[in-house]
Amino acid sequence: MQVTEVSSEGLKKKYKIVVDAARIQSQMEVELRAAGEQVKIPGFRPGFIPMKILHQRYGKSVQGDVLKQVINQATNDFVTEKNFRPTLTPSVNIEAYEDGGDLAFTVDFEVFPDMPEIDFSKIKLERKTFEIADADLEKTLATIAERNPTLVSAGKDAIAVDGNVLTIDFKGMLDGVAFKGGTATNFSLELGSGQFIQGFEQQLIGAKEGDDCKVVVTFPADYPSGDLAGKEAVFEVKVHAVLKKEPAIINDEFVKEKGFTDAAAFRDTVKGQMSKEYEQIVRNHLKKELFDILETKYDVDLPQGMVDMEFRSIWERLLEAKKQGDESLEGKSDDELKVEYTEIAKRRVKLGLLLADVGTRNKIQISREEMTRAIMQQASMYPGQENKVMDFYRKNPERVEDLRGPILEEKAVDFILDKVAFNDKKVSLEELTEEDEDGNDNQTAKPAKSSKKPKEDVKSDADEKTGDSAQKASAKKKANK
Repeated sequence: MQVTEVSSEGLKKKYKIVVDAARIQSQMEVELRAAGEQVKIPGFRPGFIPMKILHQRYGKSVQGDVLKQVINQATNDFVTEKNFRPTLTPSVNIEAYEDGGDLAFTVDFEVFPDMPEIDFSKIKLERKTFEIADADLEKTLATIAERNPTLVSAGKDAIAVDGNVLTIDFKGMLDGVAFKGGTATNFSLELGSGQFIQGFEQQLIGAKEGDDCKVVVTFPADYPSGDLAGKEAVFEVKVHAVLKKEPAIINDEFVKEKGFTDAAAFRDTVKGQMSKEYEQIVRNHLKKELFDILETKYDVDLPQGMVDMEFRSIWERLLEAKKQGDESLEGKSDDELKVEYTEIAKRRVKLGLLLADVGTRNKIQISREEMTRAIMQQASMYPGQENKVMDFYRKNPERVEDLRGPILEEKAVDFILDKVAFNDKKVSLEELTEEDEDGNDNQTAKPAKSSKKPKEDVKSDADEKTGDSAQKASAKKKANK
């Protein structure tokens, strides 16, 4: 094998490799002998077919695979010998080959850059500290009470409004004839919920207990049932009760239904969950501040291929978001967006390289248990299809590698945060949640060996039970602004 450097500019490398005919012929014979064990040719026993005949009959069909194998092996041998670390799979271009002759091809690739040595003890971060006061806990408990309302009678003469729940009987008819699936008794319908066809709930606003109402609606032209699509229907509705929602009373009876021994234990769990989630917000602040410092203070040559791959990944998601009407993308041309998101791609690649280097230098390992947990977290994102997701990863072990990047990122961040210095600043919970607006996807690092970052948020048991979180409180505040 002959190797000649064609060009070397920064991280970009290009080499010409010539593999002699003998090596190719040797690999051809290996493949043809394997084929000869399986095929049947009259007059010859399998395994005893002359090489000349095998070459005549099957040479062309195996040649493509042989050349691919030879190119891959020669490239791997060359990269290993030179101690190169390509960032992506080298690009191969065959320059010359004739049957029975030498093979000449070029390989283009980029190598990982030299990484700076960072003394993390010289980095200083501002760390938010907080206290959960009794008033903060009471606000959260009040929110939980509102999200778990009880239904009580609004009164015999109460007029139904949006948000009330009506107990009704109804019968739907087309041209005076009841249709299948259009009848129910003692049905609970929340006005304004959009449970029923458009116009149905609106016509019950103003109804009272004991009223008999007539509701007229037209089914959409694309309604799934062809017998009803585009047709006008009349519903006879009997209102048995008008109910209103009242916040739950968080007492022993309420919390026992949620698996707690008493109200005190429930309050302790809620407070612990709040603390846990506000701590995560604090960590998000530290992580962003750390990433900003790493990005601005340390120089790294970026492999253009990795930047391009990351940009394509971002751009595909952006185009999908535009199709779905993402208002945040309005008012900007594609050219403007490409400039903006190219910078985001560069940031991600740079941070990914830096964090991967931290992992390598400090021998940060990912355990089998951590990988299993990551797969289970992925499966939890698809309720009812968990087994299919688990089976997918079992059948495609190479895709499991996609999950390593996010785990490595978090472990590398933990490693760094254990080394840096902190300047503590006490803030209120309100200030903490108001500042939690920069943790969006363009602020995060991307793993150096993965262009995908799966979502990793999984609700804890306490979150499932309380139905509340610091993040929800923050989101609600933003929505109300």
